Amino acid sequence: MPTSLLRRKLDTLYLVFFLIHLPIMLLFDLTPLYPSSLLPTPLVALRAWYTTTYGDRFFSASPPVWFPVFTWLELLYHLPLTLWAIPALVRDDPRVPLALLVFGMETTLTTVVCFSEMLGWEELTTVQRGLGGLGGMYGGYLALGVFMMLDCYARLDRLIAKQYRLEPVSKKNI
Repeated sequence: MPTSLLRRKLDTLYLVFFLIHLPIMLLFDLTPLYPSSLLPTPLVALRAWYTTTYGDRFFSASPPVWFPVFTWLELLYHLPLTLWAIPALVRDDPRVPLALLVFGMETTLTTVVCFSEMLGWEELTTVQRGLGGLGGMYGGYLALGVFMMLDCYARLDRLIAKQYRLEPVSKKNI
């Protein structure tokens, strides 16, 4: 019998994240991949406002040459995983820790790359670079990725340790 989602606090956090992440991907992040004829004017205006307000080069007309690869990764990996993870988290699917470990690792790596690039943008104001700007957005996303990765690693470590009668890494004195 699956444990209630209300008793699985971290899974509830991850579910809320994916429920927020899904419309952001579809309405903002992935729009460069849409045919221009399918882009509603409000979405174009939203991106223009965002890039002007926050100075985010990734969503400008000319992002760094490598950034479109991350957009395709979001389409081909984040979107399908998100669509799988939402119901999987609700039903307490035992494969969630493995899927979210990989997601957390990938998200951490790509966000570190973006965060590092963003720190080099000299034209950003202190506000744009800070917690109320890109630093907060990318920093929060990075923190969630790292936390998800560590949490899911620990979950899998406990399962493997139990099955093979080992001491979990998280319990060892290092």
